[in-house]
Amino acid sequence: MQHTETTNNEKTARDESIAWSRLPVVALLAAVMAAVANVLVYFAASALGLIPENVLIPTSSGESPLTVGMVAGASVFGAVGAAIAFIVVGLFARRPVRLFRRVAVVALALSFIPPLTIPGAPVAMILSLEVMHVVAWAMIVGLLTTLARRARGEIL
Repeated sequence: MQHTETTNNEKTARDESIAWSRLPVVALLAAVMAAVANVLVYFAASALGLIPENVLIPTSSGESPLTVGMVAGASVFGAVGAAIAFIVVGLFARRPVRLFRRVAVVALALSFIPPLTIPGAPVAMILSLEVMHVVAWAMIVGLLTTLARRARGEIL
């Protein structure tokens, strides 16, 4: 029984190996897909009046209404951060996909905090921003943990 359990654990760990050669392309794809998906959510929420232009978002250069550029930029920034985290986890963890997914859930939970701190933001806007976080998370984590995973029998 011990031998079978060890063999299964080794097989699972091998199944979670990262295809390092594919990772840059997958990370870029994740960034683009997250940005596009969130831009669509932004346009839908704006069209429904859920994101008012009179609510200002604190930025490094002052305050500004939420723009499509801010949404796309934040999505790409999140994807880059996730890819870096995936690399670090992949270098050190025995089961990198499983650990990365856990780290990503914690990161998603923490990402819900900033929209709550926007002064004067209506609940509908906060919820729209939270939906964008979930959309980006799903795209990024889904793509990194599936397309950047080494296939069975793949050498590199």
